[in-house]
Amino acid sequence: MITTSNLNKLYTTEEVETTALNDVTMAVDQGEFVAVMGP
Repeated sequence: MITTSNLNKLYTTEEVETTALNDVTMAVDQGEFVAVMGP
């Protein structure tokens, strides 16, 4: 099993901050397939 708790990811440039992940919690059990997609 793979788990995440309260995962956050922020991309920062000189002009803007972009939140990619905000407080993500999930669990992936053995044998499951997961895809995470975004813009």
